Amino acid sequence: MDNKQKSLLTTVIVIAGILFVLVAFVIVPSIRIVPQGEVFAVRRFGVVEESLQPGLHFRLAFMHTVDSYDVLVRAETVTFAAHTTDAQSVRGYVTVQYRIDHHRIVDIAHEYGPMSLLVSRLQEVFLYETQNVFATKSAMDLVQQRALLAPEIRSRLENIAEQYFITIVMVTLEELAFSEDFERSIEMVAIANQERLRAEEEAARDMILAQRDLDVAELQADQVVVHAKADAEALRIMQEAWGDLGFEVRDVMLRQLAITAWDGVLPQVIGGSDFSLILDNFN
Repeated sequence: MDNKQKSLLTTVIVIAGILFVLVAFVIVPSIRIVPQGEVFAVRRFGVVEESLQPGLHFRLAFMHTVDSYDVLVRAETVTFAAHTTDAQSVRGYVTVQYRIDHHRIVDIAHEYGPMSLLVSRLQEVFLYETQNVFATKSAMDLVQQRALLAPEIRSRLENIAEQYFITIVMVTLEELAFSEDFERSIEMVAIANQERLRAEEEAARDMILAQRDLDVAELQADQVVVHAKADAEALRIMQEAWGDLGFEVRDVMLRQLAITAWDGVLPQVIGGSDFSLILDNFN
């Protein structure tokens, strides 16, 4: 191999080495692949300039650095301890689901820095707003209005969500606990309420039974009145009919009625001539 060929080979090796260095240390690190569900904030010499949406991008590594931001729905659980307006201690934890605005990544990077700093700040805000809700109510209000607490916390967070470039998706109150003394008082109130409801149910049942008995009595009284009116009407008709009969006929009919009404048992004491009214009919 002559000198010219050796020089050419050396040049090729040098160029290949330079290309390898460029590929290994410049081009490859400059390829940015943004996964689905994330957005990159691009810093050029430390200054945030743009954001990269999911996909393949190229930014020179020695000039640009990136911060990754999760733009999917996230859940942060904060444990809180607060005092109510009547000085009762309450504790528990709240889970807040939220999503950061993927169109505002540059603003987020300017205002709050990397994702980890934003999350820390949001946890502080979630805790502060949750404690404020509990600090404005009495312990009994918290017990009676528990279903309204999560919506109220969400409303407060939605009022400040724009400040942190997020959207509140859901707020869930996972647990709520009071001091042991207050828990016992709640249990006693619950027992008293159960006893009151039982007494009211029994009183209502007794009232229903009393009303039923009254209805039966009124029905029986109405039947007695109806029968009495019927007997009176029958007596009136009989009196009108007998008014046209002769004395002897009426006497015979009276005797017959007496026999029909007699139960066959002779009285222990017989006085006067009334008994002859019956005996004469057997002659």
